Amino acid sequence: MKLKIKNRINTLIIKELLFPIAALVLIILIGFLGFMLIEGFSPLTSLYILVITLATIGYGDVVPITNAGRIFTILLVLSAFTVGVYAISKISAFLLEGEFSTLLKQRKMNKTLDAMSDHYIVCGYGKTGKRVMEDLLEKGFDVVLIETDKDRNEKIKELYGRNFVHLDADATEDAVLIQAGVKRARMLISVLSTDAENLFVTLSAKDLNKNIKVITRVAEGNSPEKFKKAGADFIVSPIEIATDRIISIATTSSEFFSFVDFAGGNHELRDYIFGLVEIHQGSDLIGKTYREANIPQRTNLVVIGYNSISSEFQINPKADDFIRLGDRLLVFGQENEINGLKKIAMNLK
Repeated sequence: MKLKIKNRINTLIIKELLFPIAALVLIILIGFLGFMLIEGFSPLTSLYILVITLATIGYGDVVPITNAGRIFTILLVLSAFTVGVYAISKISAFLLEGEFSTLLKQRKMNKTLDAMSDHYIVCGYGKTGKRVMEDLLEKGFDVVLIETDKDRNEKIKELYGRNFVHLDADATEDAVLIQAGVKRARMLISVLSTDAENLFVTLSAKDLNKNIKVITRVAEGNSPEKFKKAGADFIVSPIEIATDRIISIATTSSEFFSFVDFAGGNHELRDYIFGLVEIHQGSDLIGKTYREANIPQRTNLVVIGYNSISSEFQINPKADDFIRLGDRLLVFGQENEINGLKKIAMNLK
């Protein structure tokens, strides 16, 4: 891709610039030699006459004397004016408009992409993709968006700038994913319009980078198993989510409400998230009870539950339960607080 862009730029330079520049040089050369041959001027005088003729300054002490010289001068001025206007228009259009300008933008974008790592790739800019992008950018993450719809792409150009690269391309193509930096990305989120497209992107992403985390959306009820086999790490089914929500509302008394409903109306709680924190060797939490570990006071986090090597997931740990090496704690709080607990869990200062 990069080599093709470079070769195309070189081809355009030769094709679009070579002819107008060559025409200008030819006019100058003809004028220079013409004054020497027709008027018998010396090289310096010929160059002098040529310059003031093309610059339309006017003649002073030295002017064409012969009729042939005067006719030659008239033709030279008309030719130089015509070629000059043509050359200027072509060079200006070449530099400011058209394919060359597009290729330069692509080369600049490729340099930005090369510098990206640990970024997010979002495939598809529908309602879901738009919301995902806005949230990622708001949190300060680097994002590469891949969208092929022309109407959407026009809107995208007007909306985003920093920490954001937009590829007008097909996310199902391996070359496009490679250009987006899939081998260096932290996560790929595929929210294309069909399950077939999302499945293909999942397969390609995992084939190109087995360590990348893939979140994908599925629409059909029989699709999740296919996505699991394809390597998707997280599968989101809007139908299942909506069904569970409806059943929950329909079968729960009015005194109860979901956390999502409550947090959605409270701006302060939107910064709170759930996180999993694994206990590593050397952590001072190992061997302590939850009372002794004093996690809420040390980190301002709420411990929802934990999963240990020897037992299934436990909700609401008791104060006398011990924390062991390899335990994974499900906690609730702000991202910086969760990161603080991870440092404690890894014995990092």
